[in-house]
Amino acid sequence: MNAFRLIMEYYPYVFHPITVLGIGITVLVYHVWRLQNIDKSMLWHRIAAFFGSGLLSLVPTVAYVFVTGTRLMEVTEGNMWQVDALVASGMVISASVTWYLWRRFEWGSLVPNAMQILIVVTIPYMALSPFWNISGHVIIALMPTLYLTLVARKFWPLLAIPVVMVPNRIVLDAHTWGQAVGGFFITAVIVVALYQLQVDGSSHIDAEPAAP
Repeated sequence: MNAFRLIMEYYPYVFHPITVLGIGITVLVYHVWRLQNIDKSMLWHRIAAFFGSGLLSLVPTVAYVFVTGTRLMEVTEGNMWQVDALVASGMVISASVTWYLWRRFEWGSLVPNAMQILIVVTIPYMALSPFWNISGHVIIALMPTLYLTLVARKFWPLLAIPVVMVPNRIVLDAHTWGQAVGGFFITAVIVVALYQLQVDGSSHIDAEPAAP
């Protein structure tokens, strides 16, 4: 039991949702690059663009720390709705910039489509947090892993990360079952529904060579 508790305590750090999101979208970038069969230099350009836009997600948190004088550690380890709002608004900024770059340089549709879904997912995350402590860990871990699975079934083992994250939040007394399962269910519905709408209304094929 002690070993189980220890594993659960380290789990949200090893599979931190922001890390899962970053790696998940990077895998998606690589997947699209492989489909397009273009020069390898374009892969590094895209990864650099994504990580550059990812750094912008820190802007709300840094601004909050600067204005309030709160220590960064206190903010990042908090479980208040204000922290959820900072994280969610940062993701919206990063996703918006990523969406723009992929559209601007015509790098394919899958990544900007993922960014659209990510932005929509943040809406219930921000809206419900002040009244119902919905699990951001579950939401952010599920969005990229489920999207990748919908894009290519070979990525389905990644779904183990958000699945384990649900009981993890309970074991660590961070959320109730309703908050963790609710976050999983709401996110799954949004991702699947929007992905299907994107597929039904898309005429772009990511396997086509993209513009340099």
